[in-house]
Amino acid sequence: MEFVNRTLRWQRVALGALLVGSAVGLWRSTYDVFNTFKATVIVAGALLIAATSALRVSRTRRLLLPATPAWYPIGAFCLALVVATAASDRPLLSIVGRPGRHTGLALYLVYVFLFGAVLRLYRDRSPAELAKVLMAAAAPAAGYGLLQATGVEPLGWETVEGGPPVFSTFGNANFFAAYLGIVFPLCLWGGLTLSWSPAGRAAAVIVGALSLAAAVATTSLQGVAAAAVGTAVVGGVWLWTSQDRRVRRLRAPLTAAGVALGFLAVTAVATGAGPLDGVRANAARSLETRLGKWETALLMFRDRPVLGSGLETFADWFHAYRPDWLAAETGLRRTTDTPHNVPLDMLTSGGLLLAVSYLAVVGFVAWALVVGLRRLEGEQRLLLAGLGGAWIAYQAQSLVSIDVPPLAVLNWVLGGAVVVVATPPRLAEITLPGAPALPKPRPGRRRKARPRPVPLAPANPALLAGVGIATLAALWVATTPVRADLAAGQALRLGARGDVEAAVAAYDRAAATAVWEARYPAQQGGFLSGLGREEEALAAHQEAARREPRGLAHAINLARLSAELGRHDEAARWYEQTLAIDPKTPEVLVEVGRHRLSRDDVEDATALLERAVALRGDEADWWVALGRARSADGDVPGARAAFRRALDLEPGSQEARQALGRLA
Repeated sequence: MEFVNRTLRWQRVALGALLVGSAVGLWRSTYDVFNTFKATVIVAGALLIAATSALRVSRTRRLLLPATPAWYPIGAFCLALVVATAASDRPLLSIVGRPGRHTGLALYLVYVFLFGAVLRLYRDRSPAELAKVLMAAAAPAAGYGLLQATGVEPLGWETVEGGPPVFSTFGNANFFAAYLGIVFPLCLWGGLTLSWSPAGRAAAVIVGALSLAAAVATTSLQGVAAAAVGTAVVGGVWLWTSQDRRVRRLRAPLTAAGVALGFLAVTAVATGAGPLDGVRANAARSLETRLGKWETALLMFRDRPVLGSGLETFADWFHAYRPDWLAAETGLRRTTDTPHNVPLDMLTSGGLLLAVSYLAVVGFVAWALVVGLRRLEGEQRLLLAGLGGAWIAYQAQSLVSIDVPPLAVLNWVLGGAVVVVATPPRLAEITLPGAPALPKPRPGRRRKARPRPVPLAPANPALLAGVGIATLAALWVATTPVRADLAAGQALRLGARGDVEAAVAAYDRAAATAVWEARYPAQQGGFLSGLGREEEALAAHQEAARREPRGLAHAINLARLSAELGRHDEAARWYEQTLAIDPKTPEVLVEVGRHRLSRDDVEDATALLERAVALRGDEADWWVALGRARSADGDVPGARAAFRRALDLEPGSQEARQALGRLA
């Protein structure tokens, strides 16, 4: 029995380590720095948990699996993931996911495994220690974020991704704020529970205060809103189920105060009062950028409602499906690889099959939470409220966010914790060949039932070696993305130092390691173009386009490079591909139109330029190009109108003035 308990303890340590690593882990030598390393930590932790299970089963010859109805919606979800991957135009990408996101088949299956691991590891042990682990991870992350908010940057970052420079170990202010918002309800539970010492409760309150302050400092509404939703769950359960007479007397006034505080907070954010002005402004910008992505996702779903377009392929179809107003407004300045809404992402990735099964999983956990809150009492009910409040906080922020590794793993781990507390599953035993017989219970009555000791089979060196080799092989495969990213990071540093050939070789290693990923050959192509090595750059961009056939940047780069090298037929072919990928963006229409005009394809050039100015007619040089196209087509009045429009927009345009003079 001691061996079994020891392996379970090892697994709980591995789970805690991956949760901490997924929050605070980063690797500055890699290109991505943040999320690829975090995803690797999660996968490595899951593999260690699985290997420990295999070790335990190899000695006990018994497999204990949590028996819960949760496996029905989860099984449907896994099946839908496999179908969406099989139906994808880019199955390798759908398995691994895009760098910095990694929301592909492999990582989602890891999340499901962790859900089951929580059910097994905490079936007979309180998952309160998971709350402790998450608070322990939030403390340094929040502290680092607050340092950044005061202008102190220990790591000397020069560029950031998305939002203000308060991003801590997440690289993105919204993700950082969301994480803190999810953990905050656990901190509130820690401050309210009577199962902890006064020092432990005080520590939870301090971590909660730091987390909330750091979330506000990011000026991201995502974290504040998530914290508010989770707090309402924990506070409501504590207030209305407490047996303390003093608390019961304060129910009505505290509820009224909570509602009033919530109303004031919403009003303060809406009006931008005091320090919340940045939160309001950032929320308005974020919502504005997301509306177009959500509309695009719905347009994609309309065309592929059952199976979707494939996991992680949103970016491949974004430019083709985004509405005209979004294409006109943002042009080529802004693109995206996700709709920034997890349920919508499921809908576009796997259609109704994936979205409905995912919502079924969410619905099951929500059902278990309600059942548990009604069934449990006292500290167990309050613990469930804390875990459930954090899980609901994740669901709230997921409506405007992405399943990046440090957030997605919380969904599944917290969901498993909710289920195991609310509806503890029995353990179904599968006896394998060679299992030693269990000792028979002694006759007679016993005051307290004790678990029977589990006899161990002799250690099998060949079996143990097989488990070790399989684990190492799986770890090698799992580290493929981070090894490729490490090579790309090295290429950047070598290029900055002027070590050109070593940088090119490092890009080659990155591309050869992650054979599905188009980013690395594209980066190599850009690097070579800057050196004037156009032929080599062309080959690199061709490889990127082969890996990502609907990559807009690759097609444009190939078209421009081919034109520079005088390969006009190739340039025409790549411009045709550019137009097929993005038939709506005005900048694309203008560039393709100008190229076709240079090739004397006047009719098509005119049509493209007219579509461009119809979408956005505030660029003087576009009207000049249209005027030239109309003039070449013999439409003199139309050409004059175009040149005059150019002069209206830019009175000093000599090009438009000279063209008008020639027409006169």
